[in-house]
Amino acid sequence: MRRQAYEAPATKQDEGGFGGFITPSAVMALPHGENPSFVIGTDGFEGGRAIRLALDRANDYRPYRVWTVDGAAGFAGNFTSDGSSVYWLDTSGRLWGTELELGSKPTNWPSYSINLPALIGARAAFTNTEPAVEVRQGPDGPETHLYITLRNYTDTGADLRSGRTGNDGAVVAVGPDGQVKWFRKFGPADRLNGEKASMNTAPLALVGRGALLFGDVNGYLYTYSLDTGNAAGGDPRPALIRPTDKAPTNRFLLLHDGERPADGPFNFSQFAGVGIDPVFVDGLLITGYNFYWNGEPSGRLVAYRVGEAYDLRWLDSPEPVVLVPGAPVSVQARVQLELTSRTLGELCEAVAVQWFLTDQNGRLVRSLGETPLPPSLAPQQPHTVTVTVSAVEGDPEEGEIVGVIDLPSVYALSAAHTANPKVALARAIGAALGLPAEKSCAGAVAEVVEREGEPGPEGGLANNVLTFAYNRPEQQVVDDPAVVGLMTPEMAEAGKPFEVGIYLDYRNNLGRSQIRVPLRLWARPAAGGSPPAGAWREVTIQHGACCTARPGTIPGLAAGVWEIIAEIDYPGDTRPENNRVVRRVEVLDMRSGGGGGPEGGAITD
Repeated sequence: MRRQAYEAPATKQDEGGFGGFITPSAVMALPHGENPSFVIGTDGFEGGRAIRLALDRANDYRPYRVWTVDGAAGFAGNFTSDGSSVYWLDTSGRLWGTELELGSKPTNWPSYSINLPALIGARAAFTNTEPAVEVRQGPDGPETHLYITLRNYTDTGADLRSGRTGNDGAVVAVGPDGQVKWFRKFGPADRLNGEKASMNTAPLALVGRGALLFGDVNGYLYTYSLDTGNAAGGDPRPALIRPTDKAPTNRFLLLHDGERPADGPFNFSQFAGVGIDPVFVDGLLITGYNFYWNGEPSGRLVAYRVGEAYDLRWLDSPEPVVLVPGAPVSVQARVQLELTSRTLGELCEAVAVQWFLTDQNGRLVRSLGETPLPPSLAPQQPHTVTVTVSAVEGDPEEGEIVGVIDLPSVYALSAAHTANPKVALARAIGAALGLPAEKSCAGAVAEVVEREGEPGPEGGLANNVLTFAYNRPEQQVVDDPAVVGLMTPEMAEAGKPFEVGIYLDYRNNLGRSQIRVPLRLWARPAAGGSPPAGAWREVTIQHGACCTARPGTIPGLAAGVWEIIAEIDYPGDTRPENNRVVRRVEVLDMRSGGGGGPEGGAITD
């Protein structure tokens, strides 16, 4: 830990001056020469000042000034960046921007700052939050769009900071040319019991859902469209679902019966109402709010589904089929729409089941076409789809037929390193097809929910994936246990054990339903090493299932690159080449001390 005093003049008469309240967060900039560099700002230092500082490695990391940008009002909110420029707000509602490297104004901006109150027809405004940044691909390259909440505004110049929470607030969207795309002034219709609708959270841009989310001091959450033809009012975009509802809404109250919004100690306090800037993760919006209950202050953390949480899922598990050249086989399975009150056509314009043929290791062999789902498909109404398959030259002797409902959405919404084998199979197919990470429809929908039979946040994606085995008539004996997958983290912490998932498969034409084989899990440095003695353990592998999963634990390892190995030993194996899977893990030394050497892993049967 180092502490280095920044000895600078406390006046703006000196361009190196820096003082006041250092309230904004810092934004990293490119190194200045060989020195690390960042941009930070102050509130109340003869107005505000943004300064790019670098740390001199050759002089005990002493800070020195690279450039400064001054404003007449304080810089009380956090700084944000699009990678090339840094953006912030001052307490008078002006939006500021500076190119990170040289400190010049952003490209296409008229100056360093934009007078947002003037552009929305207000005399004055106040805010202490930060802009939301969206970088989108435009016709001429990347474009930066900014979204701002003005905590309070006034059209007359009066009442800006009056009352317990100040005046009503506004939200403003700014395009890449520094011009206003749209704005929305809140007023009497948005108030709670006559209290002003003051916007006291930084906005959150949910780019994949085309929605902007923010909250007010009265406990309301709002969602508006990122783009709209309604320049002077914005368009509400329903994107949040109450816990007891099925359809999304664009505004709802977080307070429960008997609760009233907290005031906060000042009319610019974040302790009032929705004072916690919202965040978004795994399909959930997470925020907090402050309230009074029986006269006592309290608060609550909440999480809400974002978008309309529909779920399309398979109801059936077809039996294995035998494929013969020239003899098509038709298989039927039922699809059902759930968790919504609307028809499929009201949720998405076009959704289909994509069919594929894979080998026994899940590798894509060929596409079998798709079956469009009808827009009239209603909730809780099973719908039968059919796939017809016949063997062609080059097909493996055995493998799986895979049906994925809405593969683009499964691919876009799932985690890149998912531990769910069904979702991993769908992702592998999507990657082999070169799918972009985009949902099939632009509607505010999400399927990242836990579902019966498929625990975890990706259960609503896993039940989109249907697999059933196929084989072709053959003369040779098949008696083939296999290690088909090993899920490991990309990185682990030195000295700390970590969990892995081992996926096993068993194929045979001997009529066996399962087999017991020795399995061992162990680790060695990437340069090589011998397995530990006595690491084998007998495990049971089921026949015909998608896979048999076994959890395992790797004990703490020393820092470096390691190979994690899962392997089975079966002398009568007709395909011994698929009995071993190796994955690499980078082990990082995040604390003093170290781990052990090559170790066997613990396996749960």
